Amino acid sequence: MSEAPSGGTPGGPHDAAVERLIALVADLKEEQCLAEVRALLAGGVPPTVLLEGCIEGMRRVGMRFEQGEYFIAALIMAGEIMREATELLSPRPDPERSRPVPGTILLGTIQGDIHDLGKNLFALLLQSNGFEVVDLGVDVPPQTFLAEARRLRPHLVGISCVLTLGLEHLQTAVELLHTQLPEPCPPVIIGGACIDEQISRFVQADHWARDAAEGVRTCRRVIEKRKSGL
Repeated sequence: MSEAPSGGTPGGPHDAAVERLIALVADLKEEQCLAEVRALLAGGVPPTVLLEGCIEGMRRVGMRFEQGEYFIAALIMAGEIMREATELLSPRPDPERSRPVPGTILLGTIQGDIHDLGKNLFALLLQSNGFEVVDLGVDVPPQTFLAEARRLRPHLVGISCVLTLGLEHLQTAVELLHTQLPEPCPPVIIGGACIDEQISRFVQADHWARDAAEGVRTCRRVIEKRKSGL
């Protein structure tokens, strides 16, 4: 759920096409990138594969920024490319298919933080994988997470935190969710640019993810284990 997710090039039968898309995102080729997304969608490449390619392209943009090759304007442009690409890749209901929902995820960016790109990517990937997502938006107070979790009884609560200024609120939110909800308490998964294993232990989250794709895999694994009683 990080703003510049990390990960490898998506694998599979569409490797060459996806690598082309990754390069277009990383090189900030907006019109060519969107045209490529449309063409690959029309050619039958799954939206989730294309989304992971876009995420990898964003990761490379972040690396170039860290290395001094790109500046703030490039990050803004990359964010706009990602926004337009995710609109094209947003899941559309298929009336011919009816599958059970894997689970419900309550999601939001913690109080004091208004970053939403990573959170939105995570929500989109979850929805593409069949999850029901309730997105509380950004700058969400710990008490709101608690109230909505009590009302909705989600399978998991996902909290994004990009700024270290939000860590105190993040810790409070995790504590409230762990102590104030009836059993079985939904696990809390956290992510964002400032999140790592050490931070996850510090705020006592149940899980953390380096990027949106890893977050979806973790949600699926945790929910399947809970449903099977393991």
